[in-house]
Amino acid sequence: MDRKLDPSTVETTLELPLGLASPSASNVSRITSSPTAEEGRFVPGTLLGGRYRIIGLLGRGGMGEVYRATDMMLGQSVALKFLPEEAASNPRLLERFHGEVRVARQVSHPNVCRVYDIGEIEGMPFISMEYVDGEDLASLLTRIGRLPADKALETARKLCAGLAAAHDRGVIHRDLKPQNIMMNKRGEVIIMDFGLAAIADQLSGAEVRNGTPAYMAPEQLKGSEVTARSDIYSLGLVLYELFTGKKPFDAKNVRQLLEMQESIHLPSMTSVAADIDPMVEKSIRRCLDPDPAKRPASALTVALTLPGGDPLAAALAAGETPSPELVAAAGQQEGMPRAYAIACLTVIGACLVGAIVLKSHYVAAFNTAMDNPPEVLAGKAREAAVAFGYPKKPADSAVWLVARTNLLDHLSTLPKPLQWDQWLASEPPLLAVYRQSPDLMVPEPYGDIEDTNPPPIAPGMIQVDLDTNGKLHKFSAISAPGAQPLAPPVEPDAIFRMSGLDLSTFTEVPPRFTPLGAADAVRSWKGPHPKIPNLQLTVDMAWWKGRVTAVDVRNGWGGDAAAAPTSVTSQVRGIILLAMAALAVLACVLFARRNWKLGRVDRKGALRIGIARFVVGMLVWLGTVHAIPSSDMISLALASMANWLIWGAGFWLLYLAVEPSVRAHWPHSLVTWNRVLAGNWKDAQVGSHVLIGAAVGSFVWVVAELVGHLTDPGMDSGSGVTASLGTRRWVALHAGTFGSSLLVGLVIFFALTGLRQLVKKDWIAASLAATFFTLINGNILSSTHWQITVAVYLFIFAALLLVLLRYGLVTIIAAAFFIDTIDAMGLGGDFKAWYAPAGLATMALLLGIAIFAFSRSLGSRELMGEADA
Repeated sequence: MDRKLDPSTVETTLELPLGLASPSASNVSRITSSPTAEEGRFVPGTLLGGRYRIIGLLGRGGMGEVYRATDMMLGQSVALKFLPEEAASNPRLLERFHGEVRVARQVSHPNVCRVYDIGEIEGMPFISMEYVDGEDLASLLTRIGRLPADKALETARKLCAGLAAAHDRGVIHRDLKPQNIMMNKRGEVIIMDFGLAAIADQLSGAEVRNGTPAYMAPEQLKGSEVTARSDIYSLGLVLYELFTGKKPFDAKNVRQLLEMQESIHLPSMTSVAADIDPMVEKSIRRCLDPDPAKRPASALTVALTLPGGDPLAAALAAGETPSPELVAAAGQQEGMPRAYAIACLTVIGACLVGAIVLKSHYVAAFNTAMDNPPEVLAGKAREAAVAFGYPKKPADSAVWLVARTNLLDHLSTLPKPLQWDQWLASEPPLLAVYRQSPDLMVPEPYGDIEDTNPPPIAPGMIQVDLDTNGKLHKFSAISAPGAQPLAPPVEPDAIFRMSGLDLSTFTEVPPRFTPLGAADAVRSWKGPHPKIPNLQLTVDMAWWKGRVTAVDVRNGWGGDAAAAPTSVTSQVRGIILLAMAALAVLACVLFARRNWKLGRVDRKGALRIGIARFVVGMLVWLGTVHAIPSSDMISLALASMANWLIWGAGFWLLYLAVEPSVRAHWPHSLVTWNRVLAGNWKDAQVGSHVLIGAAVGSFVWVVAELVGHLTDPGMDSGSGVTASLGTRRWVALHAGTFGSSLLVGLVIFFALTGLRQLVKKDWIAASLAATFFTLINGNILSSTHWQITVAVYLFIFAALLLVLLRYGLVTIIAAAFFIDTIDAMGLGGDFKAWYAPAGLATMALLLGIAIFAFSRSLGSRELMGEADA
């Protein structure tokens, strides 16, 4: 615990002069290459403890004597400091001193004098410490007046780095002043006497009067508890003298000094030396605030506010985890060179054009005519319901699109050459699913309407599945028990025509299905597909009192919505991934708890990202919820809100677990991220990193798509067309993509941080993480040419990880967002198609982000101005 001065002692010292009179503790710190004329208690040549050979006396004062000696065991010069008799005869004081020195020994920094050991010779305690061959700052300033501005800045940064290293170990100097700061012959700055000021602070009697009030903080002068911020105040006083050559307060006694400190009566530094940067004066004035809470939180924060320099490098050198604010303020403020920005924008534009070309060739939805938009298909479904005996207008209805991935997988296995144009014209790659109900449909718990949610059990509920050509694939109706018979009943031939099939080519077979609703007649037929070779279709039908209750056109690939059988390998993989997810959650909890206890967490950042994920969840819900004019929407919103909160809490927890380690090891990767969290969206570096991420993401998507189709020729389903269902769905799609991009960035950070702690090498961690993300992708090993596919995915993830390590989280999120958004962009070569506006809006979104990032990345540069230097 730091000493609190007795009030009577304070009153006694208030009238003492501030100058250094008789030999004081500070004189002992002057470990120079010029011994004094006096020999001290040990003459040169004396061998102490069989280890230290005395060379000469360096200084004597209230803190004892300091000798230069040679450590015979290690063969190096050391300084031996012998404590005064008062300290040696006070067991309590000596015990505390030993504790302070033990802590000070742990401070290892180029700008801190290293304490080696504690010893005792003939009852005289001493410490051995680094010998500094040079001159103390007080003598230097007396000799030359003040340091040149550039040298003063360099010295100030080194002082901050050394002081921060000591504070990080819990060591407070308590007596920082020019006499305790050495400049060696190489021009390095070294802070002396860490661990010794504690005992000086406890000495009584005449030695108290030999202290240095001129370099004490107000709370230290008053006898209050001395903290690291007291050292910050002393640092400010030293820096003032360093830049101006003068002391900041010209007081005759301690009482007057206190009055001047508390009134902040500080002469302007620029009036003393006009070449002093205003940022330097502003920084020093913050250090000299009489309220400790208003001073900079750390010495590294002081270094940050000085012009130039790299505070992050200083923080890492000091072994300190830099604060989020320090990280955000570090690094360049200007954007990338104009030539690089133009190159990135060109790559993005070329890749977006290339994406449209690739999609027009390899996306099934863009390789066939789809003349009927969802609203038209909903009308056709309603017409089918009327034709099948259900003319009553529904109270509620919904329509959505489903990709027929099983169809495309089956077609790709047929004998070559593949007749894609003919087959897709017969079997479009998308289905429209239409549901209607005589009452409002309430899909619990979250409002996502599906085939089975709400359950199709209420009388009058109908589902109709049509392909985008308008052909019927499935019909299901729940008839009312008291419904009157339909006359005449619906004939099978009419149903076949709605399905685009010819009844004469089919043969009736015994039915083997059970309809969902009531049925008094069930029939089935089998026959060949009219266009696709070697494919048998089964058509099942059911009636109730002449009304159709079920139609199901089943095909040889197991049905469009049927789930593929789960293999043992898939089950094992699922179990492994589940176990890994559980371990990851447990690790997050443990890391977050540890970081919270250590005070390393960025609480504001974690809260903001949790809120961001909450908002993303809300936007996705608003875009996909089946909106109904009912109070049931409140229960759906509340249930969904709980889900958003869980996701937000998960992101909050993940951020608490991951971000401190990233900030401690790779703070440069979080510079622009912390600027974004602080609301500085228009920062030039933020724009540069978004632009780089967009270029990398666009390029990676094009390369992966090209290689994927060269190794496994086939067609993609084109699920991005679902965004054409309306503005709400479009917003939901891209909000969800942004949320997943955030998750990708944080998960990659988590993986890299964990791996780096295991392997200790960045490139090994990146390689292992790329391998891991490649192997957990379930489609790789099932690929025809899986070796090439693995290589491609390794390239993709390696590129993303290299971008992460080089530029940081903002860039990796931008890259992930562009990859996923281009993949979901529903746009082919036909810009007049009904789905084209949504695809063009997505294209405009990506171009808008790229152009905005490009404009911000230029910073103060003009687009058509002179070339960058």
